[in-house]
Amino acid sequence: MRRVSTPILLLSMSAIGIIMAAGATWWMSRTSILVVNASERELRSLEVKFPGRTCRYERVAPQSEVRCEGRADQDGYVEVSYRFDEGAELSVVSTKYVNPSLGWQGSMLLRPDGIIDPTTAQ
Repeated sequence: MRRVSTPILLLSMSAIGIIMAAGATWWMSRTSILVVNASERELRSLEVKFPGRTCRYERVAPQSEVRCEGRADQDGYVEVSYRFDEGAELSVVSTKYVNPSLGWQGSMLLRPDGIIDPTTAQ
């Protein structure tokens, strides 16, 4: 069996730890937003935006879910715009803050009264 010197072993273990930490940080910095249409009406269009990513959906059925995922390229808030078959487009800027380092993982519930409730649990 080949002997490995202590400095090389420590350097290798440190490198593996750094790579694992960088991978975990990269994975956790994703922003993933689940939007649930609980409005009891079909949405003609739905748009979810956060810095660096825009997700557009057409004909979102009542009680259905859509997911917008990506990485924020700068700090900012989540914005949701939607339109029913009748009426003008409605837009809501959420209080949920995303950034490139930590992202945000959560869900948003579009209620029948048009209010969007954000949560951190998915």
